[in-house]
Amino acid sequence: MHAAAVADAGRADYASGMDESPLWTAGFRHFLGPRLMPLAVRDGPPPPPADVDRFAFCFVSAGSARVSIGGASQLVAAPAALLLDETLRPAFDAARGLRCDSVVFHPGVVNDAFEPAALRAGTYVGTAMQDADVLDPFVCTSPLRRCMALSPAMAAQTASTLAQMRALLASQDDPRWPCRTRAAWIGLLFGLRASWEASDPAPLLPADARIARALQWVHDHYAETFTVDALARITGCNRTTLNDGFRAHTGHSVRAYVVTLRMRAASQLLRDTLIPVGDVMARVGYDNPSHFSRTFRTVTGMSPGAYRQRECWMN
Repeated sequence: MHAAAVADAGRADYASGMDESPLWTAGFRHFLGPRLMPLAVRDGPPPPPADVDRFAFCFVSAGSARVSIGGASQLVAAPAALLLDETLRPAFDAARGLRCDSVVFHPGVVNDAFEPAALRAGTYVGTAMQDADVLDPFVCTSPLRRCMALSPAMAAQTASTLAQMRALLASQDDPRWPCRTRAAWIGLLFGLRASWEASDPAPLLPADARIARALQWVHDHYAETFTVDALARITGCNRTTLNDGFRAHTGHSVRAYVVTLRMRAASQLLRDTLIPVGDVMARVGYDNPSHFSRTFRTVTGMSPGAYRQRECWMN
């Protein structure tokens, strides 16, 4: 059989194996083996825990959902990432336009000495200890820290890296595809580790289902114009109950919470992109430059232009 035919047959076996158990990548070109690399990239949420130890990363690139991880119910709105050990997988509920991709991997991809139990115990020393640092988010004991919002820059890096990894794993044209895939993944892990350290946990959802629905709706539509009365009708409660519920759960009224989301999004765009200030204003729901600038200055203490000049790392 010609080499090309062997590769094509291997590719078919690889695809079939991935459909059945997407916990590794089979080698069908240059390196042959049913479980050559303990890492796989897949569409959708990660598969349930299996009888082999696999950590999981889930990149939420669009939409929102209520997600339960380790007993904690949180609101996840794109762009966001879920960082899970071998025992935890997210349960999504009330998904709206949700789109996600996952990486399932054994920690040995980072360093072949790594095992989940030893990572939790912190028994590694020297350079292995330094390597283990990038996996801290995956073995964190707090369920609330398993989910993190991503900045525009980190979201773009994540999407680009996952696309690169998919291409490498699918084609295997280069004999160095395992090394290149591993290098791309470790590079992304370093970026995620730094972002995780600086990030706030995803918001917990209140027990009142109406307020939970309202909170998710606001995260999906904060850049749109709507009234508190309209939101109350959408979520099935009156204006007073809605505002009281928001204050009890977030410390803000509905309107104040919307402003907080808008200013947070504007700050990220000014810091992580070179999008013109006028476009940033429009993206976060303002059509009046004076109003936007005044609100931004009230929240941050400086104008949008001054904030970008001081904070944007792309200048």
